Amino acid sequence: MNDKPNNSDIPVVEAPEQASVDPPTTQAPITPSVHVDTEHRQEDPVAKKIYKTEKIIKLVAILIAPIIVIFVIFNYVAGITVVDGISMRPTLKTGDVLLVWKLPKTIANVTNSQYLPSRSRVVIVTEPNNPKIQLVKRVIALPDESVTIKDGKILVINKDNPDGFYPDSKPYGAKLSPTSGDFQFNIDAGQVFVMGDNRESGASIDSRSSVGGIPSKNMIGEVVLRIYPFSRFRTF
Repeated sequence: MNDKPNNSDIPVVEAPEQASVDPPTTQAPITPSVHVDTEHRQEDPVAKKIYKTEKIIKLVAILIAPIIVIFVIFNYVAGITVVDGISMRPTLKTGDVLLVWKLPKTIANVTNSQYLPSRSRVVIVTEPNNPKIQLVKRVIALPDESVTIKDGKILVINKDNPDGFYPDSKPYGAKLSPTSGDFQFNIDAGQVFVMGDNRESGASIDSRSSVGGIPSKNMIGEVVLRIYPFSRFRTF
């Protein structure tokens, strides 16, 4: 007996055919083409001229702006001056570079008011007889006061001190030599009496000489710093 199955007797089952599915496609948007006529297009000459003008103005502004700022600062806010002479020895010496604070005087000019520095301040003033000459001095007396120099001392008299007081009694005066000569002076309204710290005879051109009282309009500013020499850097 044949135990092997007859292949012809086994039914054959065929798998159904699978339909092929194509992946979905995304259609790109259609971009309309734009034709630019680069051969015949002309640039507006007026717009071109305006553009060039704007560039020039911006360049000029960039170059000039720092100059204007520096000019304003050094003429109306602060300035630099160099000492020349012996009139402020021993406080200041020839070659000392000073920073001068001008803003209070500028504000007084703008507000049409009077600028008068405080007593004992070191100031820069223009000489009343020759505005081209600048002097560095110390404020000794204020408007409506009187100054008397005798026996090497300065005495200031005002309504609050009818017996007078000695302005050089402040710390700066400890290094000063006695003030030479005899002198008496009344300060008018709107003026200050100034002197150099060098009190020897003929060592300083100040209110004791032909300069007299310094009007408010002749004030330039107050010395706030000695910048140079660096070894003697100090505030005032």
